[in-house]
Formats: sequence, C-alpha cells, structure tokens
Amino acid sequence: MKGLQPPKLPLKLFRLYCSDERLEELEGDLYEVFQERIAEKGTRFASLFYWWLVIRSFRSFALKRTKMKNKGHLLSVASLAHNIKIAWRNIIRRKTTTAINVTGLAIGIGGFVAIYSLVSYELSFNKHLPDRDRIYRVYTEFGGAFSGTNPAVATPIPDYLEESASIIESLARVYTFQTKVKTKGDEKEIKKFDWNNKIAFVDHRYFNVIDQYEWLAGTANNSLDKPNQLVITKNQGEKYFGGIPPLDMIGKQVIYGDSLNVIVSGVVSLNSSRTDFDFTDLISFSTIDATWIKNQFPKGEWTSVNSSWQLYLKFHSQATEDQIGEMLEDLNREMASHESDSETWHTELALQPVDDIHYDLNVGIFDHSRSATDLKTLNILLGVAIALLSIAIFNFINLETAQAINKSKEVGLRKSMGISEPSLIGRFLTESTMVTFLAAIVSLPVSFYGVKLFSDLVPQGFSIEWTNPLFWIYLIALVLIVGFLAGVYPAFIASSYSPVQALKSTIKFSAKSGGSQAIRKVLITSQFVFSQLLVICTIAIVWQVSYMLDKEMGFKDDGVIYFETPRYENKEKQQVLLNEIQRIPQIQSMSVHQSPPARNGWSTSTMKFYDQDSTETVQSVHQKRGDEHYFDVYQLELLAGRNIKESDGKLETVINETYAKMLGFEMPQAAIGAKVSNGERVYEVVGILKDFHFQSLHVAIEPLMYSYDKEYSRCIGLSLATKNLSSTINELTDVWSNIYLDEPLEVKFMDEMVESFYETEKRTSKVAGVATIIAILISCLGLFGLISYNIIQKSKEVGIRKVLGASVLNIGTILSKEFLILILIAFLIAIPVAYFFINSWMEDFTYKTTISWWVYGLGGFISIAIALMSIGLKIWRASDANPVDSLRYE
Repeated sequence: MKGLQPPKLPLKLFRLYCSDERLEELEGDLYEVFQERIAEKGTRFASLFYWWLVIRSFRSFALKRTKMKNKGHLLSVASLAHNIKIAWRNIIRRKTTTAINVTGLAIGIGGFVAIYSLVSYELSFNKHLPDRDRIYRVYTEFGGAFSGTNPAVATPIPDYLEESASIIESLARVYTFQTKVKTKGDEKEIKKFDWNNKIAFVDHRYFNVIDQYEWLAGTANNSLDKPNQLVITKNQGEKYFGGIPPLDMIGKQVIYGDSLNVIVSGVVSLNSSRTDFDFTDLISFSTIDATWIKNQFPKGEWTSVNSSWQLYLKFHSQATEDQIGEMLEDLNREMASHESDSETWHTELALQPVDDIHYDLNVGIFDHSRSATDLKTLNILLGVAIALLSIAIFNFINLETAQAINKSKEVGLRKSMGISEPSLIGRFLTESTMVTFLAAIVSLPVSFYGVKLFSDLVPQGFSIEWTNPLFWIYLIALVLIVGFLAGVYPAFIASSYSPVQALKSTIKFSAKSGGSQAIRKVLITSQFVFSQLLVICTIAIVWQVSYMLDKEMGFKDDGVIYFETPRYENKEKQQVLLNEIQRIPQIQSMSVHQSPPARNGWSTSTMKFYDQDSTETVQSVHQKRGDEHYFDVYQLELLAGRNIKESDGKLETVINETYAKMLGFEMPQAAIGAKVSNGERVYEVVGILKDFHFQSLHVAIEPLMYSYDKEYSRCIGLSLATKNLSSTINELTDVWSNIYLDEPLEVKFMDEMVESFYETEKRTSKVAGVATIIAILISCLGLFGLISYNIIQKSKEVGIRKVLGASVLNIGTILSKEFLILILIAFLIAIPVAYFFINSWMEDFTYKTTISWWVYGLGGFISIAIALMSIGLKIWRASDANPVDSLRYE
C-alpha cells in the first residue's frame, strides 16, 4: 500500500495563487500526510481524504494570498477580469455547444433587431413635429344612406373657421396634385421629368403648422404670397436644375402638366425625421384661382368633398378640450344647415391628432402617399420578434442547464476555497453575456442581409440605422438583457451544488428535489409552443391569401389590360388612338370607361327609389360609367334585361343583383323598368348584372349601378389574346407613342390590380413564413445539442441494451421518446392559442376560407417531422455504435 500514488494535483488551479517553489513544498506535505493516512486507515477512503486535504490547503492559502476582499459581491473589478478569462477558456473548449448557442442567439437577435427596427421606423412618423400635440387634421364622416370617411373637408370650411374660431392659432390648407413636370433653363432648354406625386398647393401658414423645414433661400412669409410661386426642397431643386446653390434656383421656371408655369421663390431642406408631409413641390395656394386648376374641384360647395383637399389646425396652447369640442359642434351645426337632404344622409366633421394619421386605414394619409400602416400588423410583427428571441433564449437555457453537471467540479473547488455563491453566479453570467456578445456580432450581417433579401417586405425608405449611436446603445442594452435572461437560471443551477456532492460526482437532476430537469422540460415545451404557433398560423395565413387570390371575382382578369389617356389632352386624340387600336389583330374587345371593375378607390352617389306604395328607399350606391362594350371586355354576366345604349335624353342604368334585392325585388326580372334618381337625374333600370367583387374580399358586395358616359371617360380596357402578350403590348406602345409624343404608356394588368388588394396580407404571410423557418431552425439546433448530451449521459445504458439485443429502433425510441412527448404536449397547447389568433386575424375578411382540422394537424406533423430529422442522424449513430466502446467509455 505504501507505493500508492495520490490523485493528480490540479496544478493549473493552484498556479493561480502559488509559485513553483511553494507548489513543490505543498505537494510534498500533502504526499506525506496521504501516506500516513494509508498506513493508519487503509486505502478505502484514501482518494476522498486526499481531496479534503487539497481543499483545506488551497482554501487557506488562497484566502491569505489573494486580494479579493470583496468576494461576496456579484462582480468586482478584479473578479470581472478573472471571470472573463475563465469564461473565454470555457467558450473555446466547448466548441460544439458554443457554436449551437451562438448560432441560435445570433438568428434570434438578428431577427429581433431587423423586425424591431422596422416597427420603430413605422412608429416614428410625425413624432418630430413641434407642438404636434396641438395639431389636428379635420376629416369628414358620412352617415345615413352613405357611410364612410374621407380625409378631406368641403372647401368653404377653412374660411368659416378663420372667422369663427378664435382658439385656432393657425391653419393649413393642403391641396395635393399629381402631374408631369418640365423645367425651362436660361437658354430655353426644356427638361422633362416623370410624374411627380408629391406636389401640394399651400400658403405661408402651412409652415406655421407643419414646422419641419429649414429655409435655404427665401422666407416663409413672402415665398408663397402671390400666384404662380413655388417653394421646392433642395433635393428636388438639384434634380430639376442640377447641383447649383439654392440661391441660384430662385427665379427658375417649372411647368406642371402642359401649361401651369410657376417661378421658384424659395428653397427649403427637410430634416431627417420621418414624416408623411414629404412634399417636394409646394405651390402658392392663390395659384388655384388664377389658373385652370380652379376647374379641378367644386369650390364653395359645402356638400362636396374631394379627398385631395385637406385641412390641418393648430390650436393655441391655452385651448381646452371643452373649447375644441364646442368649436367642432358649431362647425357640424353649420354643415347640417347646408345639407338639403339631411334626413337620408348627413356629414359630420371630426378631428384627428397628427400623430395618428399614419396609422388610420379608414381615413388614409394623402393621395400621393402609400397606404396607412396597420397597427395590428405592427403588433403581429413585434410579437413574432419577441417569439424568435424567446425561442433563442430558451434554447440557450436548455443547453446550459443540461450541461450544468459538467461544471460541478469547478463549483465544488471554488466553494471549498471560500468563493461565495453570488460570485459564482457572476462568473457564469459573465460567460453567458460573452456568448451573447459573440452572437450579437454574428447577428449584424444576419440583420443586414435579411433586410436586403426581403426588401419587398419592408416599406420604401427603411434601413437599419447603423450610423445612429442610439442603435448601438440599444444593441448593447439588448446584449446585456439577453445575456442576463439566458444565463441567470443556468447560473443559479450550477452554483447551487454542494461541494461534497460536486467532488463526489453524485449530482443528479430531479424534478422532486427542485433540480433543473422539470424546468428544462417546460422550456423545451415553450420553445415548441412558439414554433408550432408560427407554423400553424403561417399555414392559415397562406391558406387565406391563396383563397383570396384564387377566388373568382366575377369578371375576367386574365389577359385584360387597361390604361388612361392624359386628362389635359383633347378628346380627339383619344378617338384617333381607338381607331388605331382596332387594327391590332390580337385585341379581342375594347371599352372606354371611367374605371375598371375593381380598383383601389370608388365613387358613390345617394340614390332614391319609390315603390308602388310610394315608399322611399334611399341607398348609397357605387357608380361605374362607360360605354356599351364594358361588359364584353370584362365578361360581366347579365341575369335579366339588356345592356345600356347611348341615348340623347333617356338615362339608362344596369344595376347589380345586390342593389335589386335592396330595392325589394326578389327576382332579377322584376326590377326591369324600375326608376332610381339622384336629384333631377332619373335612371331607368334596363338590366340586372350578376354580382361581382368590385372591392377586395375584406368587404361584402355592395349596391352598384352602371350607366352610359363616354364623354368624360379616359380609361381604355382591352381584352387580349393570351398568346404573345408582350408583342401585343409592344405594338400598342408604338401606336401610343405616335399620338401622345411626350407621354409614356402606363399599362396595368387587371389580375395585378386584384392582387394589390392583398399586399398587406401577402407581406404578413412572407414575414410569418420566414419567422417560422427561423424558429424551427433554432429549436432544431437546441434539440440537436440536447440529444447529443442525452446520448453521452445514456451511453452506458445504450451499450448494455445493445448487448442484450435491443434493435436500433428500440434504442432510438428510448432516446427520442422524451422529446417527442414534449413536442406533442406543445402541440396540444398551441392548438387553442393558434385558433384564437387565426380567428382574430380573419375577422377583417368578409369572405374567408374554412381552416380545416388537418391544417392544425399539419402544423404538429411538420414540427415532429423536422425534429426527428434534426436528431435522427445523431440517434442512428448512437444506436449503431459498438457497445464495447460505450461501456469502455463509462
């Protein structure tokens, strides 16, 4: 027994505090005591006794030699440096685990950063405006027979408010305008530009209300006080006149349309904040009355509203809510006094804070603007971002708690040395924060290229603000928060081991004893609840979007195109174009009308009908007008009666079956000959049209009437042979170019118009699909790491079962059973939650598909299949391994 050698001294650990001489001396002393113990008591507990001597010696020596007086604190300056050093060693040593953790967290953080940046971008609009809490838009609400909203007001309202409302500090009239632009240089050189959709007529008070400009040339008080004056942004001026200084732009001539000549009188610069008031050309408001623009809208009519004519108010800072409410009541009383038919329909004016105009889908923003942003969609995106980050954090916690036993020796030695539990927690939190920091570095290209790859999903102008210091502060804060959340529970678990158990390797996880196994199961289940929620909801969204795109709208959209002739060109040119188009053989039919069967926007009128008992029915009816070939081009079906005819005195109309039923006619044929009126205009119903969807499937089919009007129709619809569409359009373009020399042909496809109704849903579908793939990838990374650890822990059991004749299937079942049960539990939890979210989302659709039970089942099946694929190879290798190797390992 005398020659028995003691266990190997942990030299690396002792060298942190001992010189080589002291280490040799300590080793000799311990060896002598060890041999004496063997001689007295035998070898039964020799190794354990030796470790007890090592711990006592190391603890005593370390406490005398180190300067870490504040060992009870979570992190001191000295301990932080030490923790970083040890953490880095562990990160390098555990390459596979580190790679899985960094990859999972990088994907989660990258997705969160990209989505959160997008949501922050959308939520930042108009937040920079000075005194924005006092700025409101006045808009119109319609009630009675016609219900709806319009972002505009009647033209007399601004003058009325100026005279009657003393609580208004300033008001801004904004009339939006869209047209072609030309500029004339000093040498009479004319440059032509494409359509400019960011033109507005305003006066100097606009700059008092929307105070977001820096004046580079001219002043706000005199740059728009005369007709035919123009204030442009610096960027737009450089586009028009080249890179000349702002002062040299003053006096330059700009031509809008064909004859609206204006002179630059001011140049401004927009600040970098996001704004819906992104006009580039601001023309003096007095130009309207001085030019042909005054014919574009009915000025002075209290009952007529044009969506291009908007009004913004800035109230005095002393104005109270009661005073503002009284002003609005007085204004609505004045509106009612001008309504001749207020019993059947009426209008009311309402105020909207300028902060809200970016998010109101019902009212909208400006005619030139993109659609308003749906706050519900932003909430969905934010929920997806949080889900991705949560899955990544759960993945980290699962792997760390599963491998916490590997840290038991370190914990036992450090606790025996006198290191406190808070210090150990700080040590492990440092490691988790460093892993998160590495993941954050990897996440930056993930976010950058993710935004590039899915550029069609983000609004124009959006980009991650890499140069903004606040972005980096926010990213550092995110690293600290994620590092803490991901590491705090594993740190508590690892630091809770008792030194005796840790050194004797007797640690076992047990749900009963409060160990981490039960918590780990909860986290794995939570991971797959999130991922299966995304899977099921994504399938449902794709299902609904496909249903809307595939559903028959009731008219022909395949092979049908339409375009508009310039409004300022004379009608004779349009007729020449029609004559030339008729010579193209691939064109099957042609129609001139005001609008196609479906579009974003509509025109309505209030129609009256008197039945045989003289009972009056008043209904808001959608209007469509055009020639008699409209039904042929779009293949609309008549249920009864005939098509309209051109007539000098008699007004005819074809109504849809929904309108006929609202008038009380159960059978379509019975409505033939009925008369409906709008003021002095009386229409005779000559045909009943089969219902078709002229709006998106978000809304039900509403009453519609079609009447003859070729004089003011500028839209031309063509039904083409489906073969050689491109060559037909090229031929059509050549014909157009010979007639409209300065105007490019802008062809629109009818099927693309229908698809544009559902852009928001398609974007949501794509985002959800990408998030689902990411969530499944992170979850599978975690499963791969956990099954790897599980196989190591059960290697002896696997070896014994192999020796006893267990098959690969039996062993694979044993190794994967626990994870499959957890995935099944997650599926059962995800079903009702997914059902709730899907039903809430589909409430916005009047026409919606039925989500069958197998859609939910498919979500669970996909999760289980992908999970098995991610762990299957690892299980097969473990099952196929030589049992001798696993038993020798143990």
